[in-house]
Amino acid sequence: MFSKSANYYDEIYTSMGKDYPKEANKMYKLIQKYLKSGGETLLDVACGTGHHVGLLGKYYRVEGLDLDSNMLSIARKKYPEIRFHKGDMINFRLNKNFDAVICLFSSIGYVKTKSNLNKTIQTMTQHLLPGGVMLIEPWFSPNQWRTGGVFTVHVNKPDLKITRMSHSSRKGNISILNFQYLVGTSKGIQYSAEQHQLGLFTKKDYLEAFRKAGLKVIHDTNGLDGRGLYIGIKPLDKK
Repeated sequence: MFSKSANYYDEIYTSMGKDYPKEANKMYKLIQKYLKSGGETLLDVACGTGHHVGLLGKYYRVEGLDLDSNMLSIARKKYPEIRFHKGDMINFRLNKNFDAVICLFSSIGYVKTKSNLNKTIQTMTQHLLPGGVMLIEPWFSPNQWRTGGVFTVHVNKPDLKITRMSHSSRKGNISILNFQYLVGTSKGIQYSAEQHQLGLFTKKDYLEAFRKAGLKVIHDTNGLDGRGLYIGIKPLDKK
């Protein structure tokens, strides 16, 4: 996934204007609006470098989980007081439950298939306390995805220059992003490439996955930054 670019992940998305504090504040308000479990624990699934969960730590007792070892290494250095787990969102087992479980920045797309989407929502639900809240930020739907797009992002700091170019394609209901990076530092210029494949799920796919897991589900069309948001609420009588 982001193994080759993990060290520059935060720099790239900061340069793109991603407002993590604003998103964390929105999440807090949404969670508190629907939360009935009465506690203050939160798990960030696919937490990446830990930016969101680090900010949410002022509201909750937080933990993070990710599959990418390089991302986790960065998160642990940034937030040594937070416990981070290595695990696959499809089938992780932590032997504990949380008042809130979140999965942001369209990371859910990495499960690729509808079957895995159902398994993933079920796994997250199993880690949610009765009355708890789940927030899932979706990836593009099949109708939204456009192939042949070419995009560039630049980081321009005195001691760091980054250019990331991406190209979009598609195979069935899998979206494909090919990233190429040029990273310039005082040590020289490095080149690397990554391919990311994410499943294209419909609104119906998401709603069915939440309902199969026994959750009440609300679809917020705007969400945190325009991507939309699925809000799942676990009934108080669900164990």
